[in-house]
Amino acid sequence: MKKIGAVLLLASLFSASSLWAAPKNKKASKEKVVIVGTEGAYPPYNFVNKKGEADGYDIDVIKAIDERISGITFKFEPTAWDGIFVALESGKFDIIASQICKNAEREKKYLFSQSPYFYGYSVIVFKKGRTDIRNTKDLYGKTVIAGVGSYNTTWLEEYNKKNGNPINIAYGDGNVAVGFKDIADGKVDANLNDPITASTFAKENNLPLDWVVLDEQETAPVYFLFANNKNGKQYRDLIEKALQEIKADGTLAKISLKWFGEDYSVPPKKN
Repeated sequence: MKKIGAVLLLASLFSASSLWAAPKNKKASKEKVVIVGTEGAYPPYNFVNKKGEADGYDIDVIKAIDERISGITFKFEPTAWDGIFVALESGKFDIIASQICKNAEREKKYLFSQSPYFYGYSVIVFKKGRTDIRNTKDLYGKTVIAGVGSYNTTWLEEYNKKNGNPINIAYGDGNVAVGFKDIADGKVDANLNDPITASTFAKENNLPLDWVVLDEQETAPVYFLFANNKNGKQYRDLIEKALQEIKADGTLAKISLKWFGEDYSVPPKKN
């Protein structure tokens, strides 16, 4: 009987020690699922990897935030750019994490995180070897492919309106792979994008692309986007608190260094 009692006692102690050894940030099995919409076709910011999972900088930032919020867990839903805002408005998504910048129209309809989680800037992307595109005015009379509703497209439309519509805009669905290929094939002249995406696609797809800094545009802060309702405000406040924590402890900078080799959690130097 004493041996049996000792075995039971050891088993009990082992079980208890296993529980205490569990990670402090291990999330409970029953949590509210919060749906995060992301384009999933904009590497290295967000894309679907070979395992069929959402991946990239935007995704890693949300995952780091997830570790600091109890009671909820985030699920990613890759969606084409031209449908991502409708999905937020309809309640299919709770949050969008997909390199969203502010503009007047969006600020009227949605809620933004109170601080950015990325700072980017734009470039004019064109076919390698061209010497006739070096600044925005060089685009006059040329055709620029643009995704409907994107930050760069809105900027281009406003620039065009102020200057007598000198640039031809060819609208697409926002798929950068298609846009960049059209540039390489000579179907269009240029696209406004960011240097990291341009570099990634050029290398991975062996595309003859080059680019110059978009001289007329300022550095663009990037935010998380929420529905303008009670739930949206709650999620915004929760995420904002966690975002400040990962900024303060250096986690956000480390994620940026992992994906870009530079810290874009602060305004970058244009090059």
